[in-house]
Amino acid sequence: MTEIDNNKVASSAEAGKSFYREKKYLQAAEAFSRAAEEYAAGGDVLLSAEMRNNQGVALLMAKKPRQALSAVEGTSEIFLEAGEIIKGAMALANRAAAFKDLGERDQAVVYFSQAAESFLTAGEEEMYLQTMQSISSLKMRNRNLMGALFSMQSGLKELKKPTWRQKLLKGLLSIPDKLLGR
Repeated sequence: MTEIDNNKVASSAEAGKSFYREKKYLQAAEAFSRAAEEYAAGGDVLLSAEMRNNQGVALLMAKKPRQALSAVEGTSEIFLEAGEIIKGAMALANRAAAFKDLGERDQAVVYFSQAAESFLTAGEEEMYLQTMQSISSLKMRNRNLMGALFSMQSGLKELKKPTWRQKLLKGLLSIPDKLLGR
């Protein structure tokens, strides 16, 4: 990539971040899309995937889940193959969020579950917990109370230093197990 191209790409990426901060999500998505194309043209697959993920997040914020799903397509595989576990997990979570916004809860649970496993592998306790909370919420909406409780318990169980609120929630969620003699 030439120096001029680097400046052009950086300009597109910065414009995307600026638009995003200003809550101009569609303009941010367009700028991130341009940056992704420019990085791809220069052979930088990882940065291209990162820009596509940024584009996906901006599109989700703009309430365009179908376009967001298209933007993040294949990015998790690129990151995971490169050993970028956390970025891969975030891409999976972005995909799940798009499915959730499209009302496809079962698909969302599948991708959130994959993201959670990757976050756990990477030792990202808080991101694991947040992802398990998303799974729990989706299961609750599907009237799967036991699945929702189990998901939340699983997320809290992995925390090494829970806050007092998390400890309280953990204690409350253990009550059904105690009543059932587990």
